Amino acid sequence: MAKMNESGKRDFVKQMINILQQNTTLLTDAGFDPTGKVTQLQTELTAADDAEGRQTDAKAAAKIATREATQTLKTAYEDGSATVEIVAAYLGKDHPLVQELRKLRKSNGKSEKPSGEA
Repeated sequence: MAKMNESGKRDFVKQMINILQQNTTLLTDAGFDPTGKVTQLQTELTAADDAEGRQTDAKAAAKIATREATQTLKTAYEDGSATVEIVAAYLGKDHPLVQELRKLRKSNGKSEKPSGEA
């Protein structure tokens, strides 16, 4: 038996509510009053819908935060990389500090271009 996905589960609960409501007399005559169960299922379904809304909002917020983190890090990297060139302009490209900074940029960037292009 395959697992039921979220929309399938949601649909099942909705159908159960409808069936219980449509067959209240039949079930009550048989000794089971479905009124409390209908209320319970409706409350649980509403809670599930609300939780799913919060989950959707959280996913959207995470995407925005990821995009912001990526962009701000890109800006910081580009500024740091440009600073290497500023230091090189003052000390000369062959100065040991400039060579160390360029080596640091190269070893940390591995496949990334010094211009910060992504």
